[in-house]
Amino acid sequence: MSASKLYRLLLVAAAALAMTVVVLGAYVRLSSAGLSCPDWPGCYGQLTVGAALAHASQIDEQFPYRPLEPGKAIKEMVHRYAAGTLGVLIGAAALLAWRNGRRMVLPLLLISLVVFQALLGMWTVTLNLKPLVVTAHLIGGMSVLALLWWSWLETHPRTCVDAHGLRPFAVAGLVLLAMQIALGGWTSSHYAGLACSGFPLCNGAWWPHADFTSGFGEHSLNAAGLVAIQWAHRLGAAAVALYLGWLAWRSRRATAPIRQAGTALALLLLLQITLGITNVLAHLPLPLATAHDAVAALLLLSLVTLIQRLPSATHTARPGEPS
Repeated sequence: MSASKLYRLLLVAAAALAMTVVVLGAYVRLSSAGLSCPDWPGCYGQLTVGAALAHASQIDEQFPYRPLEPGKAIKEMVHRYAAGTLGVLIGAAALLAWRNGRRMVLPLLLISLVVFQALLGMWTVTLNLKPLVVTAHLIGGMSVLALLWWSWLETHPRTCVDAHGLRPFAVAGLVLLAMQIALGGWTSSHYAGLACSGFPLCNGAWWPHADFTSGFGEHSLNAAGLVAIQWAHRLGAAAVALYLGWLAWRSRRATAPIRQAGTALALLLLLQITLGITNVLAHLPLPLATAHDAVAALLLLSLVTLIQRLPSATHTARPGEPS
């Protein structure tokens, strides 16, 4: 296998694993397993849950208020093992890129992000799921996923031209989606997903009683603050859905690869809206809530793909030209 093919294989494997880590992280968070191992990187001082079970008596003495729950601890440790493996794959891809004289901006940025993600993972545990840290951890995971996907796309030649001036609008859509993902992380980390009952109304009102200072400020969080978080998430979702829907519609006049990315964006957007409404009406069942996070990640990848296929308004790539 050539070095170029091996590099592409490492990138696509890392991107697939990064997607898995993002979904596992959502699953662990939503199943309230984030503190099932009170230390880091091991679990109750052991590298595996099985080893921790073998020392159950000592654990009960050391952590009298944090009993070992094997089912939840396994979820958390699987997430950590997957994240650690992802770091190894990214390191291997960066080493291969350096040995083959590739540009090192993205590989070095990815390594830096992975190191920072490891720190955030540790702080998530040691700071007892502090919402700001949990949200930053989600944003970091999505950023790693997006950069890996972009890196893989960049190993293929560009053949599209932004003849309709879509790129600035696609970049704006990416920024809006990133903000909405951060808002979703803030909602999830505060367990505010059910602060608004019913849809489209929130607690029977079009504009519910909400305390945005409590929800997004330094004051102690109250019930109205939770409503503010959930209501802001809904308003943001509506704005992003309208914008991305328009962007997908606009892309229909472009060349086939761009139309395909726009179609994927439209279908994922429809699925995400359906999942969001169903989650509220069904009271956040774990599979649907996890799927909501997974589709958010896929929406991110569809926008990254659209932007990568729109290099500029003037660039014309020759067949086989390296990106």
